[in-house]
Amino acid sequence: MNKWRCSVCGYIHEGAELPEKCPICGVGPEEFTLVIETPAPKQAGKRWKCTVCDYVHSGDTPPDKCPVCGVGSELFVLLLDEVLELTTEAVLAAGLDTANSAVDKISYGLYIVTSVKDNKFNGQCCNTLFQLTSNPLRVSVCLNKNNLTHEYLMDSGVFAVSLLTTDQTEAVRRFGYQSGRTTDKFAGVEYIAGKNGCPILKNCLAYIEASILPKKMVDVGTHTLFVADVTAGRMVANQEALTYSFYRSIK
Repeated sequence: MNKWRCSVCGYIHEGAELPEKCPICGVGPEEFTLVIETPAPKQAGKRWKCTVCDYVHSGDTPPDKCPVCGVGSELFVLLLDEVLELTTEAVLAAGLDTANSAVDKISYGLYIVTSVKDNKFNGQCCNTLFQLTSNPLRVSVCLNKNNLTHEYLMDSGVFAVSLLTTDQTEAVRRFGYQSGRTTDKFAGVEYIAGKNGCPILKNCLAYIEASILPKKMVDVGTHTLFVADVTAGRMVANQEALTYSFYRSIK
């Protein structure tokens, strides 16, 4: 199967033939070029994780800047992937340097969190959504303060979450690898406005709508933790949910 790269936005199309148009930026097939794949050079064993967006870089040293969120190398931590027998000595020798690798094994889902401000929509990819309680039905979501979606949540007090299926990895790239300050992430995307006004991806696995509890917002440094009451939601498809681990295994 061939791979074709859009020369405008970098989208990769897989198939025997060129697409009629790019699903991300809308340009025609003339803007696509065939990707000639060569064996990747053997990577060094070290892995570096961005503490802002969780991007993982392989190499002897961290990158000069994160290709996803743009922060510098000083915000990367080394993941120590050494596997050893758990002994009293190993426990006593453990610290933050070894804890980073343990935290990296925590399982996450991948979701699209959306909100509205001044009749404009924005959304971002997020892996920090959790159910907190069943009665009342409450969830929390944690967003970086620099993100435009964070600004929208602070302003509107509401959000929606579209849960993704394993065949919706392109939504991760669209909503996670570009900024709504410079790009209309919803251009060409099918969505429906929820009861609270926030957009819901039409082909999602499931969705929820939520109202933020202002007195339960928590400043956690680079991020804000939003606690919210779920106000509506529905299953949309009966498929496997997209997880961060699955996405990293195929990207």
